[in-house]
Amino acid sequence: MAAIALPGAALAQTTPAAPAPQTLAESQEGALAGEVVVTARKREEKVQDIPISISAFSGASIKARGVDELKGVTNFTPNITFQSNPSFGGASDSAAIYIRGIGQKEFLPTTDPGVGVYIDGVYVARSVGADLDLVDVDHVEILRGPQGTLFGRNTIGGAISVTTVKPNDTPSASAQITGGSYSRIDSRFIGNLPITDTLYAKVSLAEYERDGYVAHPAADNELGNINTLTGRFDLRWKPRSNFEINVSLEDTRDYNNGPAVTLSGINLNSSVFNPHGLPLLPPGSPPQAGYYVANPPGDAPVDNFSLLNNYEAYYLGGQPCLTAQPYNPQGTNAAACYNNRFVSSTTNYGTGPSYSHQNTIGTSVTIDWDLGPVQLKSITAYRDVRGKYARDGDDSPLNIVSFFDNLSDGQVSQEFQVLGQTDNKKLKYVVGLYYFNETGNDINILNFLPAYFTSGGKFDTTSYAAFGQATWEFIPTWDLTVGLRYTDDRKSFLPDQLILADRTPGELLLAGSPNTPAARILPYVTVDRDDSDVSPTANLAWHITPGAMIYASVSQGYKSGGFVQRVFPPLPATPEFGPETAWTYEIGAKTSWLDRRLTVDGALFYTDYKNLQVQVFQGVAPVTENAAAARIEGAELESHFNVGSGWFIEGSLGYLDPKYTKINPSAIEITLNSKFERVSAWTLNASLSKTLDLKGYGDLVGRIDWSYRTGFFMDALNSPELYQPGYHLVNANVAYNFPNGKMSLIVGVTNLTDTKYTETGIYDTSFGQYEQVFARPREWYVTAKWRL
Repeated sequence: MAAIALPGAALAQTTPAAPAPQTLAESQEGALAGEVVVTARKREEKVQDIPISISAFSGASIKARGVDELKGVTNFTPNITFQSNPSFGGASDSAAIYIRGIGQKEFLPTTDPGVGVYIDGVYVARSVGADLDLVDVDHVEILRGPQGTLFGRNTIGGAISVTTVKPNDTPSASAQITGGSYSRIDSRFIGNLPITDTLYAKVSLAEYERDGYVAHPAADNELGNINTLTGRFDLRWKPRSNFEINVSLEDTRDYNNGPAVTLSGINLNSSVFNPHGLPLLPPGSPPQAGYYVANPPGDAPVDNFSLLNNYEAYYLGGQPCLTAQPYNPQGTNAAACYNNRFVSSTTNYGTGPSYSHQNTIGTSVTIDWDLGPVQLKSITAYRDVRGKYARDGDDSPLNIVSFFDNLSDGQVSQEFQVLGQTDNKKLKYVVGLYYFNETGNDINILNFLPAYFTSGGKFDTTSYAAFGQATWEFIPTWDLTVGLRYTDDRKSFLPDQLILADRTPGELLLAGSPNTPAARILPYVTVDRDDSDVSPTANLAWHITPGAMIYASVSQGYKSGGFVQRVFPPLPATPEFGPETAWTYEIGAKTSWLDRRLTVDGALFYTDYKNLQVQVFQGVAPVTENAAAARIEGAELESHFNVGSGWFIEGSLGYLDPKYTKINPSAIEITLNSKFERVSAWTLNASLSKTLDLKGYGDLVGRIDWSYRTGFFMDALNSPELYQPGYHLVNANVAYNFPNGKMSLIVGVTNLTDTKYTETGIYDTSFGQYEQVFARPREWYVTAKWRL
């Protein structure tokens, strides 16, 4: 998993110097009950005062929950799925994020994510590295629904915004070390130092080490291990009270043995060879009713590489991988046979290379200038990702499928904002301009049983946007918010894809492809596309009382089109897909009771989703195309209750009912009855914490978190082999805060009930393998924290 890789300045206006730090006891006790101030609308506001569907977590509350990574925060949020998804590339920390049923699981640079991740106002373009380690975070906001008129890139499903802690004028230092299961050793250090009266610096260092949990005998190691080192330097110059510049630099190294993928099943069916599973007769036998006469190599199962392995072993190598009476494609345990002996949830028998190596550097400069009537903000950022990934796709000693990925990706962005309000504060507004450019090269080396070839190519994306939003209190207690965004996305792609070796046994294999080494899979020609969109939003809010508000909103989300990077067999032109759009209609309420100790928020929404970019299969390749239209209905409910006497209760409920309303004829793998991938109908969570004052001997804080989600499919094909049934997840911890307020000890357990559930599932109809990544099992940890 990667650490925060692109720091910058917060979305909020200039933050005053930090107050004197609380003791650990005070911060722990008040962390969960305190109301979070967010910057979702570019200015500091309390969560309960803004008419949007948002979940917010302060840095202190994140620590109290024992959460170290962004994915952990989403367990407390309704209608969101956040998974680490290696897919076919093999990157360990590629994030598949879905909010209200809209998202994207691919990290390919020719496809944009459906949920935007922002770090201090800076958009993170690639899902590789988006599973962030939360080292020094002020707060995290999760906004549900389209977020087009305020954020840098238009995000169709929602946005996750992380705001880090700025340097301040108070010297401080903190450190922590964690030990636990699987030889876990995590360490952090954060030091804040005022250099002068106007210049402050902060250094953050963190290292995460943990063994893997899936045995990998061929390399004598374990898959799923963690090996991350990150360092960050922040510099803040504030020569005047109304002007400041924040500069941030970060370097993150994430080297591990590869994702914890295991083989969970094999599909050995073919539409080419013996499609009805009849008993076999030797080649040249006369036709006989009820039997299948083999005809190698003309009937070689090129539509299923797993069966093709056994076919070649039997007919070309004399191995007993196919038996005639009765027909058994599983064959025997001969060395060349691919069968269920390699299926395991704890061991990967692959002998091909497996690794996930990634380096990320980021820098940003943010300027805030308060001119009184208006505030000006500039955010300039650069991010560079270099990754090399590999994995054995058949998870066996056989050479059936293996993947290599070499990614270089650089992004530059520039955003200007003007914020202001009238003297009577009845009208507040923000307008902005945005520029984004992403360039790089993504080369995939694919070594399949019938062919050895390269995929991928060079990409270049440039996006321009102008946006604005204004909130007008037209009568007391009534607010009207309107916004508009114009986006122009320009993309180009130069495919560099060659067939290096064709190993097909016969001319009928890979029909239509040349049998010549180094033949092109796609023409070596740059393809371009230009997508533009105008996205409006409107929101009407009635503040009935200081503790009660109802609102209604309508907004449009947009996601640009792109190119199909993975193609096989060869095609005469590079496939591409168009943009998708979503109109979301929402009504909601936010209420506070008992002097704001109890909050209850709820929302109902309906989304009209058009031109869905769905991953289906054409030949060998997983192809993205505008395959469908859909409607999504849902509801959300969140509540927090500061009971008193140290007790705190919180919980949420989410409901989603997505249904396809139209299927394009080319998308033969899905139907109107297909379910959305990676989306649960119900997501629920509840937490209970208790702070016990030990009367001069410090205090004790206990916490238990429970979450539940109903079952869901891992792919658009709705493969039953990759269906994840509903499951419960329980985490718990107990913290002892020393009386001096400078030290704390925490003992905790994650996945307390040792629930076995799938983190992600992978299947390609041409490969025949069902693969899964199961989540980490039950683990214990002990953390010691010091505040110097």
